[in-house]
Amino acid sequence: MLNETSSLGLRIDTQLESRLAAVAKTQGRSKSEVARDAVRLRVDRNDVALRAEARRQSLNAAARGWTEEEAYWESSAASNEADRAGPQSDD
Repeated sequence: MLNETSSLGLRIDTQLESRLAAVAKTQGRSKSEVARDAVRLRVDRNDVALRAEARRQSLNAAARGWTEEEAYWESSAASNEADRAGPQSDD
C-alpha cells in the first residue's frame, strides 16, 4: 500500500530557512525531507503527550470511583442549580 502525500505551504523566517538548508546539506537530504521529519516527530510527541494526559485523567477519575456517566450527571446537576438560582448580583 502506497502512502498518499499532500502539499503544505509553510512560511518561515530567513534565519530558520538558512538553518534548515544547512542541516539538509549536511545530511545530503532535501529541505522538504528534513522539515517533514521534524513535523512528524513533533506530531508524534504531541500524540503521545495527549494520550498520556487522557490516561492520567482517566486513572484519576477511576481512583475517585467516577464513571463518565456520573461525571455527566454531576455537571448537569450543577448547571441546573445555577439556572434555578437565576442571575447573580454583585452587591
